[in-house]
Amino acid sequence: MPPVTIPQFLLPRGAPSPLSLRALSRRTTYRITSSTTQRCASDDSKPRVLSKPDKFRPPSHPARRVVQTRNGKVVSSGPINYPGPKLSEKEKEEQKHRQYPNMFPPEGTVMHKFLTNRWIHIWIAMGVLTSLATFTFTTNFKHSSPFAHLLPPWSALLSHPIDTVRQAISVFRMHVQHNSIETREKRRRRVDDAEKRRQYRVAHGLEEPNEKDVAGADGKGEVAVDDQSPVAKEQQSEDDKNVYVDWEGNKRPVKKWLGIW
Repeated sequence: MPPVTIPQFLLPRGAPSPLSLRALSRRTTYRITSSTTQRCASDDSKPRVLSKPDKFRPPSHPARRVVQTRNGKVVSSGPINYPGPKLSEKEKEEQKHRQYPNMFPPEGTVMHKFLTNRWIHIWIAMGVLTSLATFTFTTNFKHSSPFAHLLPPWSALLSHPIDTVRQAISVFRMHVQHNSIETREKRRRRVDDAEKRRQYRVAHGLEEPNEKDVAGADGKGEVAVDDQSPVAKEQQSEDDKNVYVDWEGNKRPVKKWLGIW
């Protein structure tokens, strides 16, 4: 083979001369100084003002969501299957139905349906609340009702449910009727006590009698007054000042002219 000649421009040159080094250094310094002067001039003409943030935002929690990009395209934020290859759709579906220890049961299983079904939870909650309310009502009824001994036992509910429910309803009606009678009697006693207190006040002159008291009194319309009461004595002395006894022994009202006898 004939020898291959290398072009001259491909061969390395020798060490640069001092003149060339000085020229290169001058060019670089000139470029640096010109760029810095331009920046300073632009900064002096229009100062930069940073916008005030609405609140303190650490670098770990920026105001905008940081999106990973690669070659100008947004990378999906899903988990990266590192270091293996990307999972296929079939493998993803298999992962959904795979059982992991100490984790929530996978989809499609009976336990998953039981834990995620809303109506089952509502039925359980209402059943528990109903049972607690029934237990509280029966316990209170047994402690407060005088007819608690007439209630049928719980064991009879399985053997004779209709008769047991019927007997329980009849006992409850008796209890309600008994409470109504007691309430009516208490109300009557309170009314009688109030009437007696009113009659006492009327008898001692602490209250004006009404039409019923006047009609029930004697023909003169006077109310019976207890003479031993100090209030009655004061009232009687005031009445004596306003009446006088004539020659025939009758009491007549005093006639005053301009406040004088």
